[in-house]
Amino acid sequence: MDGRIWALVAMTLVLSGQVALAGKAGETVLDRQVHIEQKLVLDIPSVPSLCDGIAGLTRGKVDIGDCKLYCEQEGKGTPIVLLNGGPGCAHQVFHPAFSQAAKYARVIYYDQRGEGQSDYDPTGEKYTVRQAVEDLDNLRKALKIDKWVVVGHSYGGFLAQCYALEHPAALFGLVLVCASPGTPNVPLDSTRQRDYMTPEEIAKVRSIFKDEKLTEEQKLYNAHFNGDWKRQDFYRPTNEDLARMARYEWKPGPGFRERMCPDMERIDLEGRFANFDIPTLILEAKWDLTWNTDKPGKMLKNHPGAKLVVLERSGHSAFDDEPDAFFSTLSDFVKSAKAAPAPAPDRMGTRIEWPPAVALKINAMQWTGEDKRALDLFAEAKTAQLADADSWIKLGIVLYDGKHYPEALEAFGQVTSVQKGEPIYRFVAHCWQGHVLDLMERREDAIGEYRQALKIDIGDQTIQHDQYGMVIGRKWVEERLKTPFVRN
Repeated sequence: MDGRIWALVAMTLVLSGQVALAGKAGETVLDRQVHIEQKLVLDIPSVPSLCDGIAGLTRGKVDIGDCKLYCEQEGKGTPIVLLNGGPGCAHQVFHPAFSQAAKYARVIYYDQRGEGQSDYDPTGEKYTVRQAVEDLDNLRKALKIDKWVVVGHSYGGFLAQCYALEHPAALFGLVLVCASPGTPNVPLDSTRQRDYMTPEEIAKVRSIFKDEKLTEEQKLYNAHFNGDWKRQDFYRPTNEDLARMARYEWKPGPGFRERMCPDMERIDLEGRFANFDIPTLILEAKWDLTWNTDKPGKMLKNHPGAKLVVLERSGHSAFDDEPDAFFSTLSDFVKSAKAAPAPAPDRMGTRIEWPPAVALKINAMQWTGEDKRALDLFAEAKTAQLADADSWIKLGIVLYDGKHYPEALEAFGQVTSVQKGEPIYRFVAHCWQGHVLDLMERREDAIGEYRQALKIDIGDQTIQHDQYGMVIGRKWVEERLKTPFVRN
């Protein structure tokens, strides 16, 4: 089918003969009200999990072979599996909204390996996007499901796209809700996450996250309580909502995000859905400030056969903000997707080029204290002709940490030859080459690298390295032209 944009205006648009009613009411991010509390809340209100109040919800762990995934189900009908975001969110983000879908479908909630109530991997080695894709298909098999509709929210939308390309025969349809695009080389306008926060709110939130005396739950609760909710929510959450979010919704295991986020950035989905005839629905929100206004159109460009629906009074969690419009659209899609003819084998997209094994090994390294291992991986990466900027930058920094300066210089040099996307990578690589050259007492060569860095337009972006006390940006490099880099 041709891609189409449907703008859904709450209160007025008719969907399938029914008026789509607005969801929430109250203060919105557009009101720009300022909330700054002088005292931190250390005792987060005790609130029950929403799972406890859903009648007919079945719960338990499902054995998928080498681990057990926590899973909940409700309703009957076409199976719909929900992929939560983050990486690091738990399934609770979908409660209670998706109980509406249980009126016409078998709704399956689950926590991915390494988060929520599912099994964790103490080594962290199983935390990869490819493993997450296979975990999902093993869950499908364990639940004895032939085909299902896969619904991915935020990062879960990226994971859903990966799953759709690797296991297209298991899909009735694909639904992407405010999804991460998975196209790192497609430039996007800058995020709007802090456009509706005041400088005072931003400073307060930063101070909260830096407070080492607070637990992670206390940080989350107090940050959102002081305005951080404006980054992704359209309606201001209640205090009970914030307490529930802090207690139940954000639950990544140790090392989970540190492995998954870089792995995600190494996967490029651009162009892989050009010949994808499986029914696809892209649900976006006008006020999803995670991205800018150009993102929905670029998502549709990468999914030319999809239908794009934009909700007008929603933030990042559109299913909470405009539930009537959202679930009416979802219901219509599920019915049509199940009835759609199966696509030809050559119309199921293009398989993913997964990161090479050496990139995963580099990703698994600590940033400091692994210089011997870094030397081995440096040799392996050269032999494999690794073309991955993230890996070379991390490898270069670990080699720098171990004072293996010639190898570090070569590693950073690889970045400028393999990276075609974000300018910040090339900027950082030239800057680090300058650092290493200064330490090798090659000052003129170092100045040349710093000047190369300043030719790259990165705006006001910076890269922070807490363990070295560096905030690398244009000002940092301009200072290096005057004063050689000295290692602390």
